[in-house]
Amino acid sequence: MDETATDGPFNLNSSNSRSVLEDAPKLEPEVLYYNMTGEKYLIIFNHYKYKKTMYYGLKRPSPRTGTMEDVAKLRKVFENLNYKVIVHQDLEHAEILEKVMALSKEDHKATSCLCFAFLSHGEKGGDLFAADRPYQLREVTVMLEHGHSSLVGKPKLFFIQACRGDQIDSGRRVELDGAETSIIIPTHADFLILYSSVEDYLSFRDREGSFMIQELCDVIDEYHKEWDILHIITLVHRRVAYYRSTYAPSTPSIHDKKQMPETRFSLTKLFKF
Repeated sequence: MDETATDGPFNLNSSNSRSVLEDAPKLEPEVLYYNMTGEKYLIIFNHYKYKKTMYYGLKRPSPRTGTMEDVAKLRKVFENLNYKVIVHQDLEHAEILEKVMALSKEDHKATSCLCFAFLSHGEKGGDLFAADRPYQLREVTVMLEHGHSSLVGKPKLFFIQACRGDQIDSGRRVELDGAETSIIIPTHADFLILYSSVEDYLSFRDREGSFMIQELCDVIDEYHKEWDILHIITLVHRRVAYYRSTYAPSTPSIHDKKQMPETRFSLTKLFKF
């Protein structure tokens, strides 16, 4: 077997993939799933109103009508699954980072997973809106990547309800047929991020909540006993894509438009709620 190589500059330090494979622990079927017998958390950063600051051009971003319905549904579904739900409302940028930093430094030996929901405005380039200024999700995830050692190997899920640009998806019509061993793992392992839309596109909500969060809650509620998170998210993708369209006849530019969620993950086991 040839030695492992990278698609970057040549590395003179040898790395033998055979020895890595031989030394790696063999995973039993039950080890393929994350251990969910410990404490489980959902931390919600919800934004309904914003401040008029220089970062927003001295204009106050519009209130997010319907977001309280998302919070209520998330709380109901996750509390029914024995998650401890914590809601932070309309925090400023520094306050958000302070909360996450404190959480990342805690001892999480008794914790099974951390789930986060960020409900806010957003824009192209990945910016999320705090009450006072935009920021990047990476500012949050990096704290968890380098947090307390007890977080290593624990699943960290992010549900991001925010626009990722200003493009609008009009859709296209289609025809349908009817025992643990000590090992080193990558810093970026065990994350999942579900975005409400693909990059550069708008996300939608109404007075009853947002397309993605409402469907996510419904699918989790219906299928959490049978399915792992990737099956659940695939159905969320489908429901939003196929069954959700905007209704805004007074604003033709966003009337009868579509939305497509997107997921990125580095999970190393199967996750069931």
